[in-house]
Amino acid sequence: MASITLQRRYEFDWLRVLAILIVFLYHSTRFFNLTDWHIKNANNYVWIEIGNVFVTRWMMPLFFIISGASLYFVIGKQGGWKRFYTDKFLRLMIPVLFASLTHSALQVYLERVSHSRFSGSFFQFIPAYFNGVYSGIGLAGSGNFANVGMHLWYLLFLFGYGLICYPLFVWLKTGGKRLLEQFTGLISTQWVVYLGFTIPLLIMKVLIPHAIIDVGNGGWGFLYYLWFLIAGFIFMSSEQLQHCVERQRWVSLLLGVILSSAYLYMLFGVSHPVFQGECGNWMATLLNFFSAWCWILAILGFSMQHLSFDRPVLHHLNEGVLPFFILHQTVLLVFGYFIMKSEVHDFLKWAAVFIISFVFIIALYLILIQRIDLFRFLFGMKTSHPFFDIFQKKGLLIFLPALWVTVTVFAGFNKTPVARQHQYPMSLSFDPAVDVVLNADFISDLSPTGVQVVNDGEASFGNAIEFSSGGNKRVDPDPDIYVDIHFSAPAGRYFVWIRGKSDVDNELTDSIWLQVDNQIGTQQGTVHLGNWNSFYPVSVYAWASDFHIPIVSVLRHTGEHTIRIQPRQTPHRIDQIWLSNFQRQIPNTTNHIKRHQMP
Repeated sequence: MASITLQRRYEFDWLRVLAILIVFLYHSTRFFNLTDWHIKNANNYVWIEIGNVFVTRWMMPLFFIISGASLYFVIGKQGGWKRFYTDKFLRLMIPVLFASLTHSALQVYLERVSHSRFSGSFFQFIPAYFNGVYSGIGLAGSGNFANVGMHLWYLLFLFGYGLICYPLFVWLKTGGKRLLEQFTGLISTQWVVYLGFTIPLLIMKVLIPHAIIDVGNGGWGFLYYLWFLIAGFIFMSSEQLQHCVERQRWVSLLLGVILSSAYLYMLFGVSHPVFQGECGNWMATLLNFFSAWCWILAILGFSMQHLSFDRPVLHHLNEGVLPFFILHQTVLLVFGYFIMKSEVHDFLKWAAVFIISFVFIIALYLILIQRIDLFRFLFGMKTSHPFFDIFQKKGLLIFLPALWVTVTVFAGFNKTPVARQHQYPMSLSFDPAVDVVLNADFISDLSPTGVQVVNDGEASFGNAIEFSSGGNKRVDPDPDIYVDIHFSAPAGRYFVWIRGKSDVDNELTDSIWLQVDNQIGTQQGTVHLGNWNSFYPVSVYAWASDFHIPIVSVLRHTGEHTIRIQPRQTPHRIDQIWLSNFQRQIPNTTNHIKRHQMP
């Protein structure tokens, strides 16, 4: 392994700036894609969803790779672990702590209002901010306190993973240097480079339980980012490996186009999975992992070829990327909240949000953050005033994380159960032109046991789907008990409401798993629906989604679709399944949608 000259790698500075701009562009389109977000536009577009899925294959992994490459130059500097911890805490965790107690509350408030889970001003919301810990967009069990600063989860995990990897990185630069040289030498060949970086992801997929490895954000499970960070360090350690990646850039780009096209076709181009069950799971996983690494290696290769230069503006851009990243989502949501309500063309909405937010962030940075030491400190920048040196003292370095943990624990114990949360119901708003209502008449297949269609005078059309047994704590790719329902509908995002009931006075009898189209036969895309007994009398048909919280299901193409229902708890009955474009709140009635209302 050739020795690495410790000089500034300008291509990584440019990549960091470009990556931040890509994140800004990505989040500016989240108002218009199919999947749920903090605030949504009335109209949504499949092509934007396809673009977003493509970008998330490599966007956040690239951030961690850039960070891992930067750590190669940091590790081993004078001061050791203590200096490393102090620098990273001030750089990464101070912005997280500050955001979690300030502008992240504004993001949560806007989401709660737009999702009809709160009604009132921001100042009326503040006392409820520490009610539970925020865990995700639109989730029934999510609280309000954004302890990771919403989109700043990246900074939190970068800080934590940096501390975890510090001993490993020190060893790889000293006692383990020969082993690192052997590994990089092994993978620095034309095709092995793709295997060398992808196999660790596959090993993690095999060894770590599904319920753990799939928990994440940014399109990936959080644990996968640990490998991307390590991979960035490994990449920077070897000139031989870097030359290989640079030589392979066109091959990586071609493979990325082919593999990502196949992956996106599996997601958006077919109603049913090309490969069933675990085979389908693994085919999607292989395409996902390999296409991601092909794009990452292509980006690294082209950046080394074309971005290895300095410019006077680069220093200023590199200094401002962190404050820009910290502010961008809050600012987008504030302006988006008002602009999405306007009656103008959707492109003009996007352009207005993008331009106004960008200009506002730059102005705020230049006028306040860059010039005032207090704001520089709070946004993770270097300061000149000696007052801020006190935050390098051991006592404060212990107290501040302890304070963050204490507030998080308090919020966790201060959570209001979902069934006791205010429901903010709205009148049943069925639009026969765009909504879909399904019942037992649409069944295309069902298992021979555990489920049947029964006569029921209280059901909308005299019959209902009854699950009598076979409740499962997780969705099964090849279930023993299921119902498949076939229907036709345009592509789009739909709020899913289930009209059902349980005759047993027990809250552990009334929920299902639901999958759509190519999710069927896999463990992907599952949503949990039901829980009528939590807020309606036993034996009464009523509407629910995830309790009273609306769950969004995405149909990725126009045409024929299939829904598969598996029992999560039993026994219960289902009368109607309603895919709605506009029912953002639980209906204020238990009545069914009548036949004459349907197309």
